[in-house]
Formats: sequence, C-alpha cells, structure tokens
Amino acid sequence: MMLSDEDPRVEYLGTNPPADLPILLLIFISFITHSLIFYLLPSSLTPYIKSYIISTIHACVCVISVCIFYIRSSIDLTQVNRILGGGIKDTNDETMTYNICYTSGYFFYDLLVLLCFKSVRTRSALIHHIIILIAGISGVYTHVAHASHFLMLAEELSTIPLNFKTIYHERPNIRDFFARLFVLTFFLSRLIYGSIICSY
Repeated sequence: MMLSDEDPRVEYLGTNPPADLPILLLIFISFITHSLIFYLLPSSLTPYIKSYIISTIHACVCVISVCIFYIRSSIDLTQVNRILGGGIKDTNDETMTYNICYTSGYFFYDLLVLLCFKSVRTRSALIHHIIILIAGISGVYTHVAHASHFLMLAEELSTIPLNFKTIYHERPNIRDFFARLFVLTFFLSRLIYGSIICSY
C-alpha cells in the first residue's frame, strides 16, 4: 500500500526518494562505470591494485558528496525522518539517494571482482559487501535509514590513506606516511564522526 504525504507514518519513514526515481538504472550505470574503469586501467597493474585504485575513487566521491551536502544543506540530526527516514521532501536530502545508488553499483562491481579474482577475495570482504548492499538497497526502497547510510559514507575518509598504504606497500616512506594518516582519519571519521551519527 502506498503512503501519502498526509499519512502520519511518513514523518518517520521520510518522503524520499520519489517513486519515479530509476534506482536500478542508477545502480546499473554505476556498476558499468566502475567495471569499465577496472577494465581500462593498465594491464600491468594486478587486479588487487586495480581494486584498491577504484576503491579510492569511490571513497573520494563519497566523502566529497557528503561534504557538499553539509555545505549546501541545513541539517538537524535530531529530526527522526531526516536521520532514520528517507529525508525531507523538496530539500537537498533528495540527492542522498543518488550517492546510495552510486555506492550500491560500486559494491556490485567490487563483489564481482571478488568473485572473479582469488587474489582480491577474502571472506570478510564478501560478507561486508553483501551486508552493505542489503542495507543500502533496502534503505532506499523502504525509505528507512538511507539518510544515515548516506551521512555515514563520510567515514570512507579513512579508506583513502588505507588504500594508498596498500598501493605503495613497496615504498616504505610513503607507506608509513599513509599508515599514520590512516590512524588519524580512522579516529576522526569512524570513531568520532561515526559515533555522532549513530548516536542519533
């Protein structure tokens, strides 16, 4: 049964994304884009390194998207339908869905890479990707919690130095620099920022 904007449950569930948003198409475009980047990267790079390069691109897009959202939007994290629901209609909250679709497409791509290349595959990564996909896509379709899913993408900040640490693992000075930067960004983005978002 469809909910109208007058339904009292909408205050909890939120009102985004709109029913006509092509969610699956956006996810598919993201999947194809990431797959093409993987294919077009130099063949001299191993699938392992390629996956980290694309992971870094994804992390940068996520962090920048959330930062732009904070700059352009006024957000009150105590509003139930904003943090637990789908966001508020006719605000910049509607842009959250696009990033969730982008991220879902990325995880579908990366899941395929994990399945195709044993050198990249780990059991924990497979489980992580499946859980994230279920949470992200169900959040978009049910209008529940995808706003918080979007805001938590800023935690990907720590993924960037972590990936560079792996990419430059054969260059100790650069690797050690990114290792220290990872510790700092992990503390700021996942422990402090992530705790703030989860506390609401």
